Order: sequence, then structure tokens, then C-alpha cells
Amino acid sequence: MSSISSIISSNKSPEEIAQQCCRFFDELVPTLSEKESHFRDLLDSILVDSLTVGVSRKVISYIVTTLKDLPEEACLQFSGILSEALKLRVMSFEDQVTEVNTHMASLYEARKEFTKAASHLSVIPLENSQRNYSKEYTTEMYLRIAHLFLQGCDPAQAELFLNRASLQMGPGTQPQLTVQYNLCYAKALDFRKKFMEAAKRYLELSLEPLLSSAKQTELLRNAVLCAIIAPAGLQRSRILASLCKDERSQNFLFSAMLNNTQLGHLITHDQVSLFEKELEDHQLEKLPNEMSILEAAVMEHNVLAISHIYISIRLENLAYLLRVTQPQAEKVVGKMITEQRISGYIDQIDGVVFFESVSQPWDEHIDVVCNKVNNAIDVLLQCEPAFTKERLQRYKC
Repeated sequence: MSSISSIISSNKSPEEIAQQCCRFFDELVPTLSEKESHFRDLLDSILVDSLTVGVSRKVISYIVTTLKDLPEEACLQFSGILSEALKLRVMSFEDQVTEVNTHMASLYEARKEFTKAASHLSVIPLENSQRNYSKEYTTEMYLRIAHLFLQGCDPAQAELFLNRASLQMGPGTQPQLTVQYNLCYAKALDFRKKFMEAAKRYLELSLEPLLSSAKQTELLRNAVLCAIIAPAGLQRSRILASLCKDERSQNFLFSAMLNNTQLGHLITHDQVSLFEKELEDHQLEKLPNEMSILEAAVMEHNVLAISHIYISIRLENLAYLLRVTQPQAEKVVGKMITEQRISGYIDQIDGVVFFESVSQPWDEHIDVVCNKVNNAIDVLLQCEPAFTKERLQRYKC
């Protein structure tokens, strides 16, 4: 492009060169969609080392402002070209990089292209910026980027920015930012299939007073979903009990499955079909054994329920109840016994599973308290027999 080259190489003042470059771009705008190569050549000419940074910044700022007024598609196309051209000179054009990428992120977010929105925001220099952003602003931006990556189903990138946000947070962090961080972290755990930890986080957040009642209900629903598909065991039983005690959980369509799961009842195929419709895509993924996460969770739950009903059961009968093959039934029981989620052993010669009753910690505590009460009564009977007998009769002990 000889004209722009002649403008830049002229002996005019920097101010005049900047004005003529802006006028040149104005003449290019009406036919910009047909002259992408001309736009690229213009950027290359403006960003050459022979042109002072002050002039280049003025022209790039003008281009950014003009591009924002173009139709959405054209704005995204040419703003993307500009952003790519500035990628290697971010620190020299920090304000322009921030402005163009923030605008593109807003447009992509409105179009629900969340990963693209997050990618453009991640280009903005926050920690090494010449602007000296506050920790609150930096944390807020990192959390926004993490949230967008989660909406775009990219938990690995989201976790990277959550870690960066956590380094900016401390005792003086605003409560709203702490809540936003916890929301993103719970969702990241959900995506990573750490359903037990996610359920706990969701349940805690469902009681957060800074959130709206609608958001609290949504988080409680997420807690129930994660708890039901979490691996069966003592920890899951505890959180299911907490969820059942929450009156709000009885308003969900799948409350019957929640109650059956908490009570240790066998879950039927019809209940599973209804519940499956409530799950998100990442919660329906297949495991290496070709079973879905829900199918595996239900099978493990039913094994746990069966262990409370039977002292022993033949593997073929267990497989029939679980609606799986005998080798699959043996494998899941063996896995649960190994992980100490149930107690028992498998007699592979006779093909029988034996379940063992294990006293829970609270049962042991109750025994200790009862023994201490009995000891206290024995002491009272020795010291004050008449008074103690009268009291025992009154309370029918």
C-alpha cells in the first residue's frame, strides 16, 4: 500500500501523520469487508518500529473505536485481526489490547460463545500491567474468565484462572468475590466428577444469604444431583441425610429418588429414567466400563442397599437384582469392599457374597454414654438407695 507507506515515511509531524493514518482508515471502512488484506497491511505499516509508539497508539485507538461501531460480524472479524496483530506487543499497546478484547468478549458472551469470550479476556495483562490494577479488580476478572470457561465446558482452563484468583484473595477480600469464587470452584469440582465434594460445596452455598432465593434453590438442586450420582458410602449417606432434612429439597420432581436413596431402598429403572433427564451432559458421560456415571452410581447404591437386607447372596442372584452380568456384579462388589465402602468378602469358589455388619461410630458413642449412665445409677443406688429407687419408679426406668 504505497499511500500509507508514503504517509508514514513523510517528514510531517507525528500529530499530522496520526491524523492522515486515521483518515486513510476512514476511507477504507466502507469497503473493509472486501479488503481484509489491505487492513492487515495497514496494521503492519502502523506497527513498524520506524513509527513512534505515541503515533501508533493514537491510530490503533482510533481503529478500535471505529471497529466497535461496525456491524457485529464485521466487528468481530476485524477486531480479531487487530487483536492478533497486537499479541506480540501487548505491553506497548496495553490500553488498546484491553479495550478491543473486552469488547469482543462481551459480544461473544452475548452470542453464548463462552470459550471464545474467556479466551479474549485472558489476553488482557492483569498482574504485569502498567495500570496497577487493584487486587479486587484482578480477582474479579480472573473469576469472570473462570466462569466463562466453565460455561464453555472447559474446566481445565477454568481451574487455572481459579488458582490465579485464589492467589489474589485474602482476609480483606469482598464477600461477594469469595462467594463467586466458591460458586466457580463447586462447578469445577462438578465438571471434574468429584461429585461428593461438589455436593458439599453446593449445599453450603445454598444457604448463602448474599445469593437470591432462586440461586439458592438452583444450588440445592445441584447438590442433590451430585450427591445421588456420587460413589455410594458413608460420606454420601451423611450428605443425603442433610439434603433430606432440608424442606426445600422436597419440592424437586426427583424428591422421591432422593428419599429412596437416603433410606437405602433399591432404586428402580423408572426412577432412574426420570432422574436422568435432570442431569447435565458431563454428568451423563460414559465410564471406561461403558456404563454411564448414573448407571454406575445406581448400581453401587443398590449393592449398598442389598448389603443391608442380605447376610449373603449368590452372585447370579445379585447380578439379576442389579440387571448386569455376573462378572460385572462381582467386579463392583469387589471394588466397594476394597475401598471399604461396604464390609464383606466374596467366596469365588461357591459364587457367594457375604456381607458383614459394621457398627457405625455413633453407635459406639451411644454405647459409651449408656454405660456411663448405668455406672452412675449403680453409684447412686449405693449412696442413696431410697431416693434413687423412688426416682427410677417415677420415670419408669
